[in-house]
Amino acid sequence: MEITFLDILNTLKKGALETIKILPLCMLFSLITGTILGAIQSKKIPVVKYLINAYIIVMRGIPPLLLMMVFFFALNINVPFFAAIIVLSIYHSGYITEIVRGGIEAIPKGQFEAAESLGLSNFKIMTKVIIPQIWYQVIPALAGQYIILIKDTALISVIGVREILWSGRQLMQLTFKPFQIFFLIGTFFYLICFTLQQISIWAEKSLKQKIVDSGGRT
Repeated sequence: MEITFLDILNTLKKGALETIKILPLCMLFSLITGTILGAIQSKKIPVVKYLINAYIIVMRGIPPLLLMMVFFFALNINVPFFAAIIVLSIYHSGYITEIVRGGIEAIPKGQFEAAESLGLSNFKIMTKVIIPQIWYQVIPALAGQYIILIKDTALISVIGVREILWSGRQLMQLTFKPFQIFFLIGTFFYLICFTLQQISIWAEKSLKQKIVDSGGRT
């Protein structure tokens, strides 16, 4: 049976949907974890600071593919979909932790002092005063990290997730048309990354305009 171009598109579409299902979850979990750890890290609590530093160093020092293999095979996580989400979230949380910490430390000390003078707890200072202010500064770095995350989803096929690259390899064995198939896969990743970049530019401009309208600093 001859495989048509439409058949190729339909098969790749199934893999693309699997990739798209994983991405938002990884982005959300890594953002939540990175924000919490970044806020804790900015407080420079003894012992805790070194533990978080160790986590960041480990995530920066090992390839995501190796981490994926360890989690899936060594820890015997037998559901590829969930293993992929866990690994990518943990891996990219390390980088987002540093992004958030840098954003918090860029806030003038006067903001912290003013909030403390109002009798706010450390938790409320972070959640109500400081963290809402950092997003304008960290959006470009977050967008860059999420673009890397998008590209890293191409690795999850090694643990059996039937994402777009997995679908492409299956098609290549049937059609022997690697250029056509991988060109389509590359186009998919480019469109996702380009869309995210445009959203980040729009969000950055919107936040900047809100700061200007409210009379805050730019």
